[in-house]
Amino acid sequence: MASKDEKMLLRIQSADGTKRLEVSDSLTVDGLLGLIGESFDLTAASSWRLFKDRQKTLQIFSQPASIKSLGLKHGDLLYLDMSSGQRMDVDPDKAPLQMARRRGDSSFSSSVSLSALQRDGGRDRDETSNNNSITPRMSESVPNGDVVEDEVDQALWKQDGSVQRPKDERLCKHGSTGKCIYCIPIEPFDEEYLQSRSPPIKHMSFHAYLRKLTSGANKGKFAALSEVSCRIKSGCTSHLPWPEGICTKCQPSAVTLNRQRYRHIDNIMFENADLIERFLDHYRRTGLQRIGFLYGRYEQHKDVPLGIRTVVAAIYEPPQADTENGIELREDPHSEVVDCVASKMGLKRVGWIFTDLVAEDDRVGTVKYLRHKDTYFLTAEECITAAFFQSQHPNPCKLSSPSGQFGSKFVSVIVTGDQSSQIHFEGYQVSNQCMSLVRDNCLVPTYDAPELAYVKTSTSQQYVPDVFYKEKDKYGNEVTSIARPLPVEYLIVDVPAAMPKEPRYTFKPPGKGKQLFPVENRLDQIQDIGALLHYTSQFPRTHFLDAISDFHVLIFMASLETVTLNDDDLDILVAAVMSGDADIAETWAASSQFWTALNNVGANQDSSMPSTSGANSSTRQVNGASGSARAPQNAGEWTCTHCTFVNSGPVDACEMCGLPH
Repeated sequence: MASKDEKMLLRIQSADGTKRLEVSDSLTVDGLLGLIGESFDLTAASSWRLFKDRQKTLQIFSQPASIKSLGLKHGDLLYLDMSSGQRMDVDPDKAPLQMARRRGDSSFSSSVSLSALQRDGGRDRDETSNNNSITPRMSESVPNGDVVEDEVDQALWKQDGSVQRPKDERLCKHGSTGKCIYCIPIEPFDEEYLQSRSPPIKHMSFHAYLRKLTSGANKGKFAALSEVSCRIKSGCTSHLPWPEGICTKCQPSAVTLNRQRYRHIDNIMFENADLIERFLDHYRRTGLQRIGFLYGRYEQHKDVPLGIRTVVAAIYEPPQADTENGIELREDPHSEVVDCVASKMGLKRVGWIFTDLVAEDDRVGTVKYLRHKDTYFLTAEECITAAFFQSQHPNPCKLSSPSGQFGSKFVSVIVTGDQSSQIHFEGYQVSNQCMSLVRDNCLVPTYDAPELAYVKTSTSQQYVPDVFYKEKDKYGNEVTSIARPLPVEYLIVDVPAAMPKEPRYTFKPPGKGKQLFPVENRLDQIQDIGALLHYTSQFPRTHFLDAISDFHVLIFMASLETVTLNDDDLDILVAAVMSGDADIAETWAASSQFWTALNNVGANQDSSMPSTSGANSSTRQVNGASGSARAPQNAGEWTCTHCTFVNSGPVDACEMCGLPH
């Protein structure tokens, strides 16, 4: 007779207190971590780890084994660290791609699910404002010495940052080695210098702002950055919890919004025009809006003192429901795999991009000019979404106390129409104050004015501090107003976005006359093994490197489930793409078991299909690596290339979507 599962009590100690969990001894470690995440309201993207000892040296990693294998007993005390800089389920000794696939299949998936971003700004207000799952949790206590900043930040800290000026032949009266007030170096935060540039620099860089804080006689001895908190401080024992009581010790202070004078990113650069054209192809084919995540790297921006530039190398399109007026993001099971592939190539998720395009004249391809000073630049919903993404990707900063994080480098790019009705790009970030308001669930959009946000009022479930902003009245006097409603221009920071004169290519384009590999998660483009083999058949074996030099190809191969790509194979492919060595790619294609198995699966699928048309082998939809072909069409029928609806009769437009034949 099988023994019955025994119950055990585990104590979980954290900075927020100790909680008890009653679990079965047959529970898996994955299940235990999931229960702890739910119990402490931890988001999947949070940085937290679980340890067996108080010194936090014996970490518990995600694994399918039971908790018995860890040697846990009834009454054991585990230690939850919510201040670490790594994910709780990442084991550095294991294959990262394998771990990413497991996390995508487990309850720890860090994919994003948001409400629809509608232009009218009027849907799902209550659902969005009350959904605690979109409130990111920030780390609470990281010692400043333990903060590991980004490489570009470390390089900028080593620089002097002063703006050198040449000797003025008319005003300078000293020798070549001397300095005077006319040629002495200028501080990088000098307002007069920033405004004198052409075009003027509206915001100083974040590192220039840090130099301003650390300048002076004390050299920044007392300089510290802290984020605004709109939450009641926990642990107050002098009264009953809210709403029965509150005191000045635990009550958050009122917030006065100011326009942010600095920005974490000073420029956004797309490596080449092909990147954008491929992303816009979906709108041009279907007329539907689209969202994508930007993957790239950070580098120094020489045009701004101590500036940082975001270089975008690839755009990944997550699962989404797109319409002509809005977009709804769906849960992405491959989010971890995409991040893993990007990380191996030295890339990270650096921003998001979305379209807001309305056709003005289809004959010449012009679009309407929607966003300007008389309407809005960002809607309130877009600001809240941008703040959510920025909070998911915090900026490590050693001057931030106590969290070790301050602001974010995550950017937002909008594809919309300009004054000449042509497509152009606008880059933005939201302020750190906006991030705090969204993180603490204080900010919601208004129903009928997209340019206005609204600070919630206090309820019995949540205390919301007063939020003010300053504006000028009709007489020119500066007055303080309550942020109900709140103009969103107090929350945004604009960032220039452009492309270089000389294109860069992290991923080499396939060349003229060759068909591109389908982009993921598009209804009018199907990614399957047949499509991959059809795409690679355009290239001879000696040019196999050109075929795999595509971010979408690498993601598709890494996310296949039936034929699994291991970390060693992915490392070889990444090395070939990064170095541009065609011999590495050719040797891998000839000897790889993965590639051989992939070709065998494709051949078996082709042999089991009815011989109707060779094109059908690349247009069947496969979940993982199996599927069935489309049925042959009757005479007079034709399939719409936009929505795949089968039309009957000689009609000029699709009966379902209305787009031309």
